[in-house]
Amino acid sequence: MADNFKENARNNYSRKYKLAHRDNVKNRPKPPAVLENSRCRDCLGAYDKKALYEGACVCHSGFLVALRGTSYSRWTCCNVVSDASTPSYQEHKDTGCSTGRHFWQPHRKTGAGHRRTHKRRALAEEIRDAR
Repeated sequence: MADNFKENARNNYSRKYKLAHRDNVKNRPKPPAVLENSRCRDCLGAYDKKALYEGACVCHSGFLVALRGTSYSRWTCCNVVSDASTPSYQEHKDTGCSTGRHFWQPHRKTGAGHRRTHKRRALAEEIRDAR
């Protein structure tokens, strides 16, 4: 009798579990393409499927430091002087001192890290909005 009770309880549980989760499996929306509308964290370039495996990321590994008494800034990685106060994709592409692979950062609305703010992400959004 105890074996029959255990078997009935197991069958009832599995039947209820399947009924409860049936809709979740069938009607679950497809996850968004994580890299769609994303940018490279280093060079600020827009995501391109071809660039995922091909192409190099040309960027500066440092950051801009304002020069005192002038309107110019200097890169800390290679001491190249720039007239921009904030880096842009074109500046990274033209004067970048390091080359490597792209580090794709998911778009903030589709990625899990959307709660964190990042200066480069904000800059990339400004560049995208300006286009």
